[in-house]
Amino acid sequence: MSTTVYLGVGSNLNRENALRFAVAKLKANLDDFKQSSIYISHAVRNGEPDYYNMVVGGTTSLNLNGFYALISRIEEDAGREVMLHNGTNFGMKRRLDIDILAFGKEVTVEPCRIPRHDIQDYPFVTCPLSEIAPDFEHPLLNIKVKDLWEEMEPHLPDNKKVTKTVIDFKVPAPQWPDK
Repeated sequence: MSTTVYLGVGSNLNRENALRFAVAKLKANLDDFKQSSIYISHAVRNGEPDYYNMVVGGTTSLNLNGFYALISRIEEDAGREVMLHNGTNFGMKRRLDIDILAFGKEVTVEPCRIPRHDIQDYPFVTCPLSEIAPDFEHPLLNIKVKDLWEEMEPHLPDNKKVTKTVIDFKVPAPQWPDK
């Protein structure tokens, strides 16, 4: 039996390579793989570089615990590096963040909170999710994601708006972990 999953993928460190790495790994582990466009969003922490965000989806035969372990391993394999931006050293940071947004109609807090509040709270998730799965219905709110986005978008302040960008996925993904 397969379960439909949606994942939020983001990076503000080595962004293009991080997203290439994530797509390569996730595409190899999901059937019926879909990916949204890339969206730029501002970092919450002042001084940090902007994020590149996207949503991917597909189906998996893994159970939630097995899928969570897979996602954790992909994040770990992407590694860490020092973030230097505009003269500020932010220390060692993860290159990649992957969040399970929805796992079928599952509602749980273990091994992670599903569905993630990001679906209705963050434009950098709501917008790309509505792009690849407009009719996905939030398991708790019983609202289609396209309706959430249509309600959210006109009310966004400038610092919360997302902008579409493009990266070249024909460029090979890096071979992390670094050897």
